[in-house]
Amino acid sequence: MSCFAGTVAAQDGLSCHFGYEDQFLPFTAADSEQSEIDVKAEDVQLLQNGTSVFSGHVDVTRAGQQLSSQRATYNRNTGDVTASGDVRLRDSEMIIDAERAEWSLSDDKGRMLNAEYRVRQMHARGEASHVLRRGKTNTDMKNATYTTCPEGDNAWKLKANTVHLDHEKAVGEAKHVVLRLGGLPVFYTPYINFPLNDERKSGFLVPSIGSSDETGFDLSTPYYWNIAPNLDATITPRYMADRGLMLNGQFRYLFESGEGEVEASFLDSDDLKKDGDDINPHFQEDRELFSWQHLSRFDNRWRARVDYNYVSDNNYFEDFGSSLNLSSQTHLNRLVETGYIGNNWNFTARLQGYQTLADDIAEPYKRLPQLLLRGFLPDQALGLTYELDAEYVEFDHDDKVEGQRIDFEPAISLPMGTSAFFATPRVALNHTRYNLTNDTNNRFDDSATRTLPVTSFDTGVFFERELSFGDGNYIQTIEPRAFYLYIPRRDQSDIPDFDTSLSTFNMIRLFSYDRFIGRDRVGDANQLSLAVTSRLLDEETGEENLRLTVGQIQYFTDREVTLPNGRVDNRSDSDMIAEAVAYISDTWSVSGEIQWDPNDDMSNMSSVGLRYRGGEGRIFNISHRYRRDDITTNTLEGLEHIDVSAQMPVGDRWSVFGRWYRAIDQGRTLEGLAGVEYNSCCWATRLAVRNYVNDADDDDRNMSIYLQVELKGLGSFGKKSDSLLQRSIRGYETD
Repeated sequence: MSCFAGTVAAQDGLSCHFGYEDQFLPFTAADSEQSEIDVKAEDVQLLQNGTSVFSGHVDVTRAGQQLSSQRATYNRNTGDVTASGDVRLRDSEMIIDAERAEWSLSDDKGRMLNAEYRVRQMHARGEASHVLRRGKTNTDMKNATYTTCPEGDNAWKLKANTVHLDHEKAVGEAKHVVLRLGGLPVFYTPYINFPLNDERKSGFLVPSIGSSDETGFDLSTPYYWNIAPNLDATITPRYMADRGLMLNGQFRYLFESGEGEVEASFLDSDDLKKDGDDINPHFQEDRELFSWQHLSRFDNRWRARVDYNYVSDNNYFEDFGSSLNLSSQTHLNRLVETGYIGNNWNFTARLQGYQTLADDIAEPYKRLPQLLLRGFLPDQALGLTYELDAEYVEFDHDDKVEGQRIDFEPAISLPMGTSAFFATPRVALNHTRYNLTNDTNNRFDDSATRTLPVTSFDTGVFFERELSFGDGNYIQTIEPRAFYLYIPRRDQSDIPDFDTSLSTFNMIRLFSYDRFIGRDRVGDANQLSLAVTSRLLDEETGEENLRLTVGQIQYFTDREVTLPNGRVDNRSDSDMIAEAVAYISDTWSVSGEIQWDPNDDMSNMSSVGLRYRGGEGRIFNISHRYRRDDITTNTLEGLEHIDVSAQMPVGDRWSVFGRWYRAIDQGRTLEGLAGVEYNSCCWATRLAVRNYVNDADDDDRNMSIYLQVELKGLGSFGKKSDSLLQRSIRGYETD
């Protein structure tokens, strides 16, 4: 048994004219047994046996159905109608043209010979030697054809001995079917069912066929099970010539209070002995994956979330995945949490751990548990705002110091301002307490405490003026901003680093209260951040056409608080940061960022990108990113990447696409992708060739070929590349 899942409608994104869209009758829910019969004709003859003969533009209408012909005979006793000459039977779902028709008004059935039919759903059409129409719900056909191509286009066509169309369930079934492409027979099946719309239905999905260096010949044959309106599952046997048979499963559920998805994969004994020139370390081992994502939302503002992931080995994603980002994962999240979201406060309780997928990367601490409480009360007495950020967490690790951490930070601020300026003084008090265990080397204070004030003053002014150039009127703004932060120094070397890291230096960092992410360090600060932003706004629409920002931090003291193995920062000023975004037109935009070291007179980081998004699927992206070694710590690695991607139409139906993603610092291409796509009203095909590395640090390259053919309204086959192109080409969309 075969089933083809619903696909995107044939005419999406195309100028398709089927020629009969307006010929269907409007839908009516009238009862055929109670509806009156309306007959119109140019001439009527009444015979003695209760038979009437109508001729000349005959129209017989009842309960949303109409039979038209040049001649019709109606028997009032039996309710039978016989029609000939330009016969057409139509309703809201179907139009049938034939040489001769018999229609029983008593049981609402019609039989037609040598017919051509049109189905409203999916714009389907075809021919049949016999058509039996059972009201507006079911149609049976013999020696029938089926296609969704417009008139005069027979790019693909099904030919079957029998066809059954269920218009209520929107499902078609056919027996002894031959699929013809361009008139040539290419496929036979004793049975097939197919959708009459794009709703979900149980059955076999079309197979995915491909080949890659990691798997060899690769064939997946998914079966979709529409369990209930809120439940479904997909079971996919996947045969890989080099590795064996893998079974994949996906189960999705949706309830009023929550939703979730479970995925699992199992390969019984990996058959691949050598992976390129290397021995496969998982030869004859079972390979597995399990993932559960769940989210619950309750009426009382409580919520719950589960994010659990597991793979059997560190190389699973590299061997069976197709994405560079996916294969480069180093940790898999394992989290269970619940929480409350109120008007002025939030509470979260979680248990969290990780599976580490690299032998040379340290395993993070587990949080067993972590409790978070955050409160925010604005516009209180005298205009004051009160804040609270509190945490309790117990850290667990097999090899390192463990312990509990309690962090408590209340804050009070006084926001002031108008539409032209703002000023916000703020004072916070951070208190942290530790209770450590398993400190075998006595490196830390087992009951360390830390109490520090955090004071800041944030202010800014807004200036604007009207500008006119070209044919447009604009508003230019000048928005200077100053942010002063003071935190006294405290020696924190007796405190371990459970989950803290130095934040990336960027524009957000200029106005943050701490240079660290995490609570094991509070950075000493006596600094002033200065920045200015200018915007160019369309006076009529308010849309932003241009935004420029430049900023820098001035340090009045050295930053002596560091992470373990860190170094004191004694610079008097930070790198300068500049950002720019310009919307040149409705289709072109450019963005850039630079981090400039004024002391060494050189760039530490820069990125620039140009993007074009035109009509008819025209896409062009080019970006360059550079980061110098060791910007802030001795752990960062430098990089220089260039990324070019595009999709361009070639004619009305053809388009080409590609990506070139190169690591200039490594002197190699991380991904090369090129392909061609054809898209018509009834079928489409896509061929893509991809040369890539699974891991940015891996020298082994992989070659994959993706060939996908879609018969619109029937299904698609081949190795799907939709998700790959959406990841690789920014802005890429499928119809």
